[in-house]
Amino acid sequence: MSGRRSGSPARVYFSVGARGPPTHTPAARTVDTHRCTPLGDYCIVLQYNTSSRRVPLIIAHKVSGRKGHTYWARWTYKKPGRGTKASGWKRSSWSGDNGRAPGVAVETLWGHRGQSGGPKLPKGTVVCTQFKGSNQKACYSLG
Repeated sequence: MSGRRSGSPARVYFSVGARGPPTHTPAARTVDTHRCTPLGDYCIVLQYNTSSRRVPLIIAHKVSGRKGHTYWARWTYKKPGRGTKASGWKRSSWSGDNGRAPGVAVETLWGHRGQSGGPKLPKGTVVCTQFKGSNQKACYSLG
């Protein structure tokens, strides 16, 4: 998929249990937000520029995992009136016992925090992340 960049991963800290409103940066019209599955075990964290409609950062977050185990994640999107498109599977990095959630955490990142690039997606597009071997998806609808 276009818009993916490699490099050192950005760390985004959030409370998995929080379901509050997204935070806004008025100057850049950028929204930082996250949504989790009903059990809170899988989450999507993303940065979305409401003026350019670009998504420069997507993170797939798994709350629990086993040390030394390899996890893979992908992200998908469905534009209004269109079919679902998916990225390839990407290896997740182990973030260990992070203190933000019980157990351990595994994260996969696409893009960079604070960048202006990324795929351009219209309002109403549903963006999801999914870990390989699970049929659960954490999704967010772009507003």
